[in-house]
This record gives sequence, structure tokens and C-alpha cells, in this order.
Amino acid sequence: FKDRSLGNCLACHANVDMEKELFHGNVGPSMDGVADRWKPEELRAIVTNSKQVFGEETVMPGFYSLEVGKNVGEKFVGKTILTAQQVEDVVAYLATLKE
Repeated sequence: FKDRSLGNCLACHANVDMEKELFHGNVGPSMDGVADRWKPEELRAIVTNSKQVFGEETVMPGFYSLEVGKNVGEKFVGKTILTAQQVEDVVAYLATLKE
């Protein structure tokens, strides 16, 4: 969740659980209480391919999707941002974030 070389979720989402980390973003909603708003399977769908959940207008990338948009860097073509296990790890973490 906080690894800037992987998902870099904090670039867009604030999370009081990680308040000591620098540079929380405000583009996306706060992750505080996210487990009260979404079931684990819904969180998985969002992390995997947010565009299928929120529509093409969302700026959130699909972290386990090859539908990553236009002008993708050559080294990223045909690759997902996260592995399936990393997606599961993020979902497990998000499922702990209750109010």
C-alpha cells in the first residue's frame, strides 16, 4: 500500500493508519473506514481493475489489468502493476481499515 515503487496508493489516498508516511494524496477518497464501505470482493475488484467498477473516467489504474491506458512505457507493456499475491495483500490490509 505504501511502497512507492509498487502500487503507491498513498500518492492518491490519505490513510490515518500510515500518518507518519509522507505525501498522502487527496485525489482519491480517504482509506479510513474503507472496510466499512466495501466488502473484500468489492475492494479486490477495485484494486484489480477500477475502470470496470468506476468507469473509464477514473484516474485510478487497474493494478492487475493489462488495460492500462494510452502511451504506456515500453517496459510496462504486457505487465501488470501488481502480482495477484500483491493484490491479495493490499485487499487484506484494506479489509482491516474500519472506523
